[in-house]
Amino acid sequence: MLNGLKLINFPPCEESEALLKERTSGQVFVMRTCQRTMVLGFNDLPEKLMSALKRSEKSAHNEASELYFGLEAYQFLLETICGLKSRILGENEIVHQFKEAYLQFMETERPNRLVQNLLEKLFKDAKDIRSEYLKNIGLQTYAGITRKLLIERLAPNESVVLLGSGELAEDLLKICGRRFNLILCARNNQRVQELKKSYSFEVLPWEKRDDALMAANIINTIGTKDEIFTSKALKDFSQQEDSKLVIDLAEPSPVPWKELRPLESKRIFTLEEVFQQGERYNQEKRTKVQSATNAIKERTKHRESHFTLHLPFGWDELQFA
Repeated sequence: MLNGLKLINFPPCEESEALLKERTSGQVFVMRTCQRTMVLGFNDLPEKLMSALKRSEKSAHNEASELYFGLEAYQFLLETICGLKSRILGENEIVHQFKEAYLQFMETERPNRLVQNLLEKLFKDAKDIRSEYLKNIGLQTYAGITRKLLIERLAPNESVVLLGSGELAEDLLKICGRRFNLILCARNNQRVQELKKSYSFEVLPWEKRDDALMAANIINTIGTKDEIFTSKALKDFSQQEDSKLVIDLAEPSPVPWKELRPLESKRIFTLEEVFQQGERYNQEKRTKVQSATNAIKERTKHRESHFTLHLPFGWDELQFA
């Protein structure tokens, strides 16, 4: 039953996640995103782990943790995987993050079958909710918001340098490549060549990345505190006329854009400002989201009386529409 289910939600913490993975060996499910870290399990194990973490030097800030029990825990999980707890309402990236965390959980020595069963039911419920209530909800991803910003501010076929080659960069290649002239600049040349097989774009070699700052427009997906451009290139960028469109989707960002352009710029969007744009676009989603929220409450009540230990779902049923 769901009565023994416990969920701990706290601010993102890489050190705590690593420590949790060392101690659990598959007895709890751990997932970290840029917005949260979650620990899911049954009975008293999650709380014991959190007590140990709070005693460690690395996790003193975990006093901000939230604890959910039973139905409330399952409802929080379902709202989270459906994107209703995200700053970009209804976003899809959280689904991929849940899948990756699930695969990591299944690779542990002894994955807890009760946790596994619950997660598989969660995937099934989330697929139903998204398909029935959140389909065609509009801008559901960081890439989607970025595309709208580009369309609102650039003419078709304008050049845009895309920094990075990860999943977010691939999403941008997929949905923006036909309308704009994308130029990919990334450190991992092997990954660039793999993307080249599926998408059409130009390549700016990583060793010439300073040239990106001279481009007409820039999208950054590289999250790092390390500087990736030379001081001269940054200085030259700061002295240019304020005409470039810059969208930075990374946190932390390798470039202090607003320091380089101290005056308020309507063409520089940091991640926080992308969130704000997402909130503006979110207004058109409110009705669908409310319907999804009500459906999640009903599905949670259903799970209270239909939660069993057997594993009826295959991997095909865990895929999302």
